[in-house]
Amino acid sequence: MISPLLEVGQPVLVSGDPDDPPEHMTVDLVQDQHVTLSVAGDRNLPLAWRELPEVQVTCLGRFSVYMIHVPVVRSGETRLVIGPPLTAAAVQRRAYARVAQPVPVSCTVLDPDSEQWSAFDADVRDLGGGGCSLLSDVTPPAGASVAIAFSIDGDVPFPVVGRVLPREELPTIGKPLTRVEFTLIRELDRDRIIGFVLHSLASREPVDPHFG
Repeated sequence: MISPLLEVGQPVLVSGDPDDPPEHMTVDLVQDQHVTLSVAGDRNLPLAWRELPEVQVTCLGRFSVYMIHVPVVRSGETRLVIGPPLTAAAVQRRAYARVAQPVPVSCTVLDPDSEQWSAFDADVRDLGGGGCSLLSDVTPPAGASVAIAFSIDGDVPFPVVGRVLPREELPTIGKPLTRVEFTLIRELDRDRIIGFVLHSLASREPVDPHFG
């Protein structure tokens, strides 16, 4: 089943071969077990795609990145009809995508005792539609509220409020890693994050995202 993962209007990356740059596509139609994808922008699909038996679809959910190997049902100039994955192993789920370029942010954490917000410096290591990981000298406790202002696409920054998740023993680069789940975010801003992450994944060659 891929329909729970793919919804009409959702942006995705589609690759015919892991070594080829992916195509930016959009879910155009979900019907029965078939999903129609359309090319983003005024472009055509490569001619070689007419003969592809299967493709890899990368999509970003609120909390995970999915890489799905699916058979091609039909291929046209600007559209691709795909079927459901043949096996359960064809759907790979990974937590938070690690973006290639820096993510400009400013962060503050709420002290529950004083009810005061304190700023701290942090680098984003992983980012998804539903949360991110922060690398910082500051280690907010589990359950703490964190406000993050993102400035990711050349537009005005936008604020997101999140909750610190219980800490896990994860590899770090000399600093603790804090996982944050977004609890207050506009859907428009979530879409901006998803678009930014997909663009970052697409800029890599070969297209084989490293996940945290």
